[in-house]
Amino acid sequence: MGVSLCQKKTKSGFSATAELTCLLRAKSYGEKKPHLKSDDYVAVILSQTFHSLFSMMQKTFLLGDDVLNLATPAGIYPYIVARTLYIDAIFQKTAGRFSKIFILGAGYDSRAIRFYHALQHSRIFEIDHPAMQQHKIEKLSEVHISPPSNLTFLPIDFNQQNLADTLANFPLQTGEKCLFLLEGLLMYLDPTQVKTLLSAISDYSSDGSQIIFDFVYENLLVDDHGITDNPPRNPEYGVKESIEGVRTIGEAWTFGIAAQGIDGFLQQYGFTLLDRADAHELEKRFFTDNQGKCLERINTASCLIYASREKS
Repeated sequence: MGVSLCQKKTKSGFSATAELTCLLRAKSYGEKKPHLKSDDYVAVILSQTFHSLFSMMQKTFLLGDDVLNLATPAGIYPYIVARTLYIDAIFQKTAGRFSKIFILGAGYDSRAIRFYHALQHSRIFEIDHPAMQQHKIEKLSEVHISPPSNLTFLPIDFNQQNLADTLANFPLQTGEKCLFLLEGLLMYLDPTQVKTLLSAISDYSSDGSQIIFDFVYENLLVDDHGITDNPPRNPEYGVKESIEGVRTIGEAWTFGIAAQGIDGFLQQYGFTLLDRADAHELEKRFFTDNQGKCLERINTASCLIYASREKS
């Protein structure tokens, strides 16, 4: 959940949403509620170094209070937890399958560190805006965490560089497969950037390579006046607050996919859907008890996609 690959970020070069994601993962690590607990211990360590005004406002999350800060839209915390658990499970299940793993818009992602033993035979590349990436490297050094030897940092400013040029430096050998993770990224890029990005991934990927990403629904995009073409209705949970929240911090959503358009979207780039998890599906998988009771409501603005590349 960050925008660091593009220019919609704070003057200091790093994304407020990337910080918020890290803070929420840190809260999740210390959760007393078992269903909300995840395993990002690195987020706990890194979050202690955040001193921006935005982060200091959000750090009430780390105190374990049940009452969420009003600055965070309803359902975002459980969404971040569910998204983390969802992606972690894929990383653990597919460990060893991919020779190369590319994490785009990495922000404070810690999977290369947390899953080092499982992923030690894969080369991992974190791709992010130079300022954001340098900030992360400095934070890791500050808390004495050394990046694993199989992790390479690749700074890219997508306003000036094309991912295809970077990928050309790391050709896939026969039989090699790769995994691309675009977590909390696409919604902050413009449509042209998304097309260029996914075309580069498609052209690079071999048969059996996979991609994980989340997106917001197209009808939620905010125009220059801060309104949507089709404002959310009452059944939507936390969507209005999310739209207003990202706009307020200068990171408004600029790309979305129609709710019924995901198959066609994937087909453009040679991918086939393996799994789709919207808010209701995530609630069912992660936050529903044995009696069928939903323990947490998830913000309904986003949906997770897991897909495989199939060459034509």
